[in-house]
Amino acid sequence: MTHMPHPGTVYFIGAGPGAPDLLTLRARAVLAEATLVLYADSLVHPDVLAFAPPTARIEGTSGLTLPDIIAAMVEEARRGGVVARLHSGDPAVYGAIAEQMHALDAAGVPYEIVPGVSSLFAAAARIKRELTMPGVAQSIILTRAAGRTGLPRNESLQAFAAHGATLAIFLSVSRIQQVVDDLLASGGYTPETPVAVVYRATWEDEQVVRGTLATIAEQVRAAGFTRQALILVGDVLGDAPPPATSHLYAPDWRHRFRPHGAPIKRPVRRGDSFSAATHIVALSRDGSRLARTLADALDGCAWVPRRFADDEPRVQPYDERARDLVAHLWTQSRRLVLIMPVGAATRLIAPHLRDKQHDPAVVVCDDTGRFVIPLVGGHLGGANTLATTIAAHLHATPVITTASDLRGVPALDLLGRERGWRIAPESALTHAAAALVNGERIGLFVEPDLPDEAAFLTQALAALPPEQVQRVETPADLLDPAYAAVVLVSHRLRAEWQSLRGRGVLYRPPVLVVGVGCRRGVPAEELEAAVQTVLARHGLAADALKAVATAAIKADEAGIRRLAERWRVPLCIVEHDDLRALDAPFSPSAAARFGLPGVAEPAAVAVAQGALLVPKQRFKRCTVAVALAQSEGRGICASIS
Repeated sequence: MTHMPHPGTVYFIGAGPGAPDLLTLRARAVLAEATLVLYADSLVHPDVLAFAPPTARIEGTSGLTLPDIIAAMVEEARRGGVVARLHSGDPAVYGAIAEQMHALDAAGVPYEIVPGVSSLFAAAARIKRELTMPGVAQSIILTRAAGRTGLPRNESLQAFAAHGATLAIFLSVSRIQQVVDDLLASGGYTPETPVAVVYRATWEDEQVVRGTLATIAEQVRAAGFTRQALILVGDVLGDAPPPATSHLYAPDWRHRFRPHGAPIKRPVRRGDSFSAATHIVALSRDGSRLARTLADALDGCAWVPRRFADDEPRVQPYDERARDLVAHLWTQSRRLVLIMPVGAATRLIAPHLRDKQHDPAVVVCDDTGRFVIPLVGGHLGGANTLATTIAAHLHATPVITTASDLRGVPALDLLGRERGWRIAPESALTHAAAALVNGERIGLFVEPDLPDEAAFLTQALAALPPEQVQRVETPADLLDPAYAAVVLVSHRLRAEWQSLRGRGVLYRPPVLVVGVGCRRGVPAEELEAAVQTVLARHGLAADALKAVATAAIKADEAGIRRLAERWRVPLCIVEHDDLRALDAPFSPSAAARFGLPGVAEPAAVAVAQGALLVPKQRFKRCTVAVALAQSEGRGICASIS
């Protein structure tokens, strides 16, 4: 079940060993909703920050003290924000979170811990070793060498080494000779005991040194490792085959999941079944027949009980309980068709429901094929459309219950979706939709410099009575209590929104193109700070961003590429001839020595094919400009990455 972050809560997140794709799904879900991200910038890979929204405040903690960190977390949580406190690896192992949790307890601020992948397991994966092996070692000890932080009594390396277990030694590579001396003094290891030292596991500059206790100190010194390296010690690291095999998969080992003579079940994930766009789950014999028909019609996969299954291309037999199958499919598919009673379907999906932004489309069909009911995800998930398609194929009756569809009024959660509009997360979508369906008065404001969006709205709302929706001249006009609900379409930061969000919906059309130029090697963090400064200074919304643009001369700048990745928008590279062809005056630029009119301004204008909203703003090592994009296409963009 996907975790939904709670406002006013601090989340201690294990950011893993380095590689951003090793973040857990829960960690990514929390980061996606974070309003403040505090991260250990000396240890956490900066690309992890790409999962945070552009509007989040991001701050490294290497230069902060504990009181600074606590004050920032408490202030943001009490303001109702979501705080993501990123620690490397798993916060339970040398995470220094106990003192932070104690302070939050004293302040009365709730917190949760999101586990992460420890560098221990990343290192084991890197060297391709199982750290427990029958007949060799069945225990793993996680520890560190004594240093500025001492060790409790009876926890010395000598004491642990006496067991001969697998040792994972953290935070100690700078004392490698001391580590070797202590381990050999115990008698539990010999000079020939294998050792592996993994430096910055899963990072781009990851390195591995292998040796023995007799050689490893000199090897580590030669490699230059002084920090961020894990030391693994034990006979399991050797190359010899294991002296014994496990009982787990032995042919003669029986247990309640594999009794004697029982056939081995095929796993749920077989073949290409998970590549299907739609998954159809049946319970009965008649339902299985119907599932086959729908699998062919919808280019999907039919999941049927094994006793009703044949060897057919689109049929996947299953043995487990339907609730276990649906639990597997829930995270793998955006469209589920459940051929069963509505009550049974409701109970199967209930544990997995989150919200309309994240839930898949779920459609229920009786096993005679008479009725088709969109159960979840009617609008955003596309369940209403899917139900209508299925009904047309089966000559069945679609049972659509969403009020907007029944009354022919536009669905606010879908409005502008095909144009890329984003709904501000604090919008009162349910309240506004109810007001629209109930025929109550709606106030509407569209920014004057967005004529294409205004024309689209006029067409989308044409079916409503003209007296129901009233367009106003300024956002302040929407404060009139005569409006039961309000709708704003804006790429600007409007102060009135704070008073309107309890009864309004704010749409952010992607119309801002940010042009960026920089010196060589400027990191994404510095560029992002400059862009955020420009947008905030000129009252522009970060979630209305359409693209980042730059000149071909800057195409290889990693910082600019990462900037676009972190903001989840395309990076448009404009060829030099296209920049020179622009017939517009631009601010003087150092790019003139390359025969170019500039970088930030002309790139933004070329891609946007619209007006320059913010002329070039100069920072120490970069320049930023913003242009307003036309809705027709993206303009000149030689390549997008």
